[in-house]
Amino acid sequence: MALCEAAETGSNTPRAVTQVLRLALAHLGERPVTEARVANLCVGDRQFLMRELEQHLGRSGGWFHADCTTCANRFDFSLQYADLPVQEAGPSYPLVRVQWQDRQICFRLPTGADQEQILEQPQPEATSWLLHQLLEEPECVLPCDNGFQSVVDAALEEVAPGIVTRVLTSCPECEAENTVELDPYRLLAWKSDGLLKEIHQLASHYHWSEAEILALPRFRRQRYLDLIDQSRGMIQ
Repeated sequence: MALCEAAETGSNTPRAVTQVLRLALAHLGERPVTEARVANLCVGDRQFLMRELEQHLGRSGGWFHADCTTCANRFDFSLQYADLPVQEAGPSYPLVRVQWQDRQICFRLPTGADQEQILEQPQPEATSWLLHQLLEEPECVLPCDNGFQSVVDAALEEVAPGIVTRVLTSCPECEAENTVELDPYRLLAWKSDGLLKEIHQLASHYHWSEAEILALPRFRRQRYLDLIDQSRGMIQ
């Protein structure tokens, strides 16, 4: 319930991810979990933890849908997260040294806090703001060359840990290959409505409190719901 409410009340996606992980994690590197420490995790780590949490809560993948870019038909495909590879962090993690002409410039990987702050920046200046935010030497003057950002992006991607967020799948209608985006924060789409309905049904039948119902393991709640349905003749 707390995770659902954190996801529903987060003012933006990075903020909601921080709130959910703060509630879900027991510790970070054997140290206490704080909102600031969760926010300062790199983006790849946060995406990995959100997908791990989704699996821990019983959703290890399943059926996804996509619209074919060739024939425009919507199709479904099955996918399990456990089958997808995970990219380990590079040796210099969380720092990246970019060689540009005769200079070496050091950056750090972007974090959840950076994602949240960049939403407040005017769009034309957002990319420039982020590059300066990631600089390990704030007084350094960045090159104005158009190719510099691409070099930095490639260097950051090579060092960053990561999960698969894009898969290739074929349309069953026309057999065209489609690249489909996988939302690493799909967990945030979960709503509390289903859980509230379970609580309402169990409380109405057994007259237990909300706290007592939520303290039950998920499988036991479901078994009680099945028994209620059986007593009503809804299932055999």
